Amino acid sequence: MLEKKKIFVASIWVILIFGLSQLIRLGSNLIVTRLLEPEMFGVMAVVYVVIFGIGMFTDLGLWAFVVRHKNHDDPHVLNAVWSIQVVRGWLVFFAIVGAVIILIVGNQYMPDYFHGIYADSRLPILILIAGVASVIGGYRSMASPVMHRKLEVGKLEIIELVSQTIGTSVMVIWVWLYPSIWALLSAGLISLTISTYLSYSLFPFRHKFVWDKAIVKEVFQFSKWIVIASALTYLFSQGDKLFFAAKIDAADLGVYSIAFMLVAMLTTVTQTLAEKIVFPVFSSQVHGDRQLLKDKYYKVRLYLDFPIFLVAGLLIALGPLIIHTLYDERYNDAGWILQILVFSVIGNTLSLVSMECLSALSITKVRMWVMLVRTIGLFVGLPIFFYLFGFYGAIWVVALNVWISLPLTYWTLAKNSVFTFSKEIRMLPIVGIGYVLGEVILGFL
Repeated sequence: MLEKKKIFVASIWVILIFGLSQLIRLGSNLIVTRLLEPEMFGVMAVVYVVIFGIGMFTDLGLWAFVVRHKNHDDPHVLNAVWSIQVVRGWLVFFAIVGAVIILIVGNQYMPDYFHGIYADSRLPILILIAGVASVIGGYRSMASPVMHRKLEVGKLEIIELVSQTIGTSVMVIWVWLYPSIWALLSAGLISLTISTYLSYSLFPFRHKFVWDKAIVKEVFQFSKWIVIASALTYLFSQGDKLFFAAKIDAADLGVYSIAFMLVAMLTTVTQTLAEKIVFPVFSSQVHGDRQLLKDKYYKVRLYLDFPIFLVAGLLIALGPLIIHTLYDERYNDAGWILQILVFSVIGNTLSLVSMECLSALSITKVRMWVMLVRTIGLFVGLPIFFYLFGFYGAIWVVALNVWISLPLTYWTLAKNSVFTFSKEIRMLPIVGIGYVLGEVILGFL
């Protein structure tokens, strides 16, 4: 009963703070899109693609390692993991410096290979300054994984909300007074700096540098498949922007990024709950009865699938209206893009919780194979469908690509006695109900 209460309270906190966070994000986006040109959002999309990519290629799964470690609150273990995190942060920054040098040299001596947004003169310095975030983030305390393992997430969520609010406020004021692409860059750096500071000031965690070879080996043993999976996750999740940056102009990529951001809000709901609540819960029960784990897995799926699928159906019907209401005419094309991208939300929802369940069982290799299938599908499909059907066809590849890995996920669940096909798809008709409801709403407008 106590555990159920903690799960419920933690879930409410996550949902509440997440909702407020997304409102802040959407509100600030509505302001800055009216004050800045779409091409600035296109350039920033490429900046974050590079930064995010280098970070993902070096992801060691340290957060998950601490969450599921039997001595998750041991100071020695935490100090050792924190030390690895600091070293990784600096290595990521040096890799970003290398990427900037390659970009500068490439634009100067190989202009034929660096075209589209990659030739933008602002890109190198924007990437370099954004890369400082890797160093700042490397010094964050281990409060997050420890508190999530205990399902005591209240302070953590408040930290993220406060940090985001301050960073966003600075960005909006900057854009209002001096419209510039640098304002867009400021929000993330300021938010990360504040959250890093608060991770120490609001928790009794104080770290010192400890290099324990045994723990380092344990981390790399745990993360060997996560590293590959993270690299493939990057290629899959950012491959569309990497491709479009060379094929369309910055303004069109900016419009696409707006639609993608709105869709990502819905996907992030499931991802946030799955990582912050579901994974810790599954991790604490992996050594028990497998049938109990299976029952809990499908109970979680029931609670998450229903609202996400209902909203997805509504978005398919109301996408253009939402864009027309929220943004000016420069962003109208984001409406039909949003309608198509919603299908990726449905596919992601079918797989996100199952991936956390398998990770809790230490079955991390499957994540690599899933991402490999998706990455191959994306990089084969994008050029073919862009050539045949243009930008419209390429967006359908982005939307449907996640679905091709579902058979592999289901096979792995079945192999580990955590699978019932009818329960996996039982909520799909809710998408149709949401769509019909949306059409009814349109009929009254």
